[in-house]
Amino acid sequence: MKLKRVLLLLCLPALSTTTTPVLRNPGLPVREAFVIHEYLDAKTGYVTSTIHIELKGNNDSKYYAIVVDEGGLYRNEINVNYGDLTTISEKRIDLKDNKVVQSFEKKGDQVHFFNAEKSLDKTYTTNETNIYSPLAYLVAFRGFPFKEGNRVSFKTYMYAYGGVLSMNLEQIGVKTVSVKAGTFTCNVLALSVGGWQSLFAPEKYYFYYSVDYPYPFVKFEDMEDGKLMADELVRNLD
Repeated sequence: MKLKRVLLLLCLPALSTTTTPVLRNPGLPVREAFVIHEYLDAKTGYVTSTIHIELKGNNDSKYYAIVVDEGGLYRNEINVNYGDLTTISEKRIDLKDNKVVQSFEKKGDQVHFFNAEKSLDKTYTTNETNIYSPLAYLVAFRGFPFKEGNRVSFKTYMYAYGGVLSMNLEQIGVKTVSVKAGTFTCNVLALSVGGWQSLFAPEKYYFYYSVDYPYPFVKFEDMEDGKLMADELVRNLD
């Protein structure tokens, strides 16, 4: 899923305020895998992506390791905290030459960003903890407090400049949708830019999660150049 208006056009850092992580692990499985039909970019179009999630570590060091294979073109490797699903680290690998094109890692209050395209390689200090990565949205948003009208705010990582941006996430309703995997009744979440940056990026992005536990991802909708682009669940892998 590509939130292009947010990730590419906004290059001004948001003011940082420390807040408690707003999402909570609803009890995701120890292991699961599924396939989605994903819009990659204008040049490539749609690809078939496979997502594997596995619980690792023990006691207080438990985390989920997420591996996303985007049509054999890119691989995203993401680690998120067990309790609040905040991002620990991630890297995006171009499988054409097996090179890392983007990466992020947070150790304590030290955050390191790398973006090959932007020649960005920097480390900064922050005590912010309420931060979720765009590459992990699909999994992390399953920890939303699902109820129509509920709304949370958080920070998201921005590879365009190596910083964070304020975001809002709100449940706007419940809707029955049909995708390649079947028909599902879903909680519908609307993601938007928060704060003054919303004046420059008023768009909203829609995430659909089944109302049935453990709230699997079903669909994502975005507009690009006036056209609706939708990622959707194809099938679950046993």
